[in-house]
Amino acid sequence: MQHDYLDIVKKREEHFSDYARRSTDCVGRKRPLEPDHHRTEFERDCHRTLHSLPFRRLRHKTQVFFAPKNDHICTRMEHALHVASISSTICNHLDLNTTLAEAIALAHDLGHPPFGHLGERALHKIHELYKLPPFVHEAQSLRVIDHFKDRAHNYTLNLTFEVRDGVVCHYGEGNEQGVQPDRQKDIKGVEVTAARLQNPATLEGCVVRMSDRIAYLGRDFEDAVEAEIISQDDLPRDIQKNLGKSNSQIVGTFVHDVIQASKGLDRIQFSDTLFPYYMKLKDFNYKKIYENRKLTIQYRRIYMILKDLFDLFLDIIIEIKRGREKRDRHDGYMYKVFYEFLDDMQYPDEVPDAQVVSDFVAGMTDNFAMRAFEELFLISPPV
Repeated sequence: MQHDYLDIVKKREEHFSDYARRSTDCVGRKRPLEPDHHRTEFERDCHRTLHSLPFRRLRHKTQVFFAPKNDHICTRMEHALHVASISSTICNHLDLNTTLAEAIALAHDLGHPPFGHLGERALHKIHELYKLPPFVHEAQSLRVIDHFKDRAHNYTLNLTFEVRDGVVCHYGEGNEQGVQPDRQKDIKGVEVTAARLQNPATLEGCVVRMSDRIAYLGRDFEDAVEAEIISQDDLPRDIQKNLGKSNSQIVGTFVHDVIQASKGLDRIQFSDTLFPYYMKLKDFNYKKIYENRKLTIQYRRIYMILKDLFDLFLDIIIEIKRGREKRDRHDGYMYKVFYEFLDDMQYPDEVPDAQVVSDFVAGMTDNFAMRAFEELFLISPPV
């Protein structure tokens, strides 16, 4: 039956571009799985990610705005779905593998910490203090894929090499006009050190890298208007004229441009005409939104929350020797969750205690981090 399905897949992908990664050419996984009779390996990656705990947590992780109470503000989960949708559209028009691109897009932000960009900045500083490798969410996303174990089934996501590569190399903050795949590298050797240093090995990975940028620029602008950080009229007139003044218009303009500019090429790019306006919109967002005092003033609070949580759990992990001793000294829900995390993950001794704690803190949602801080550090009034 598996052989019959592969024949169907081959026929379905006959029209693919020479630059596409066909499902039947999938390189495999770190730990092989039994073949599935009804799905390709990339289809399985989509489903494994969608049903995972790290993906479900993304619905309570901030995209840009700290712990928003407005239900209409974008979350990390919505952003992942937006990137998957944009990637699928571009791949369809360029005859690339939409399923591979969707799998990369769904998993690309699994390692984002709580509190959005400010949370990442805070953990980066904490890593410096404890002499850990720089904290960047692209690398952390690959750590989640390779190391996070599902409590019910005791296995990691174990995604394909193509998806792992696309995730760790998705760097969405770059300023390139286009991205070309690095077809010479051995994707079986790609690890967390590739983050922000390498291009993806597949053209589908390049599509996700560009789609990530398309997805967040217009959405962040509209969210900033919704949050009353800026007004719609603040958007410069030349950007409105050439890109549009709503998220849907901006995304539509960028997608059309990338498709037209990338046809027939082993490269995904903006046109020479539109790229300057991409850079202008990005510069506008950074100055008026990401560096807006209403947001940056929250950094000290976010750093304090994450640093206090980090230090507390680091003290505990040393005291209890990773759960092997004195576990009864600490009672309460937050400690229970931490002990369960240690039991599930089964870290080898060579992994530093600080890295274990970093993985735990980075996996928290905004709500869980706030609740943990309140329960563990705030003094309750007498009853």
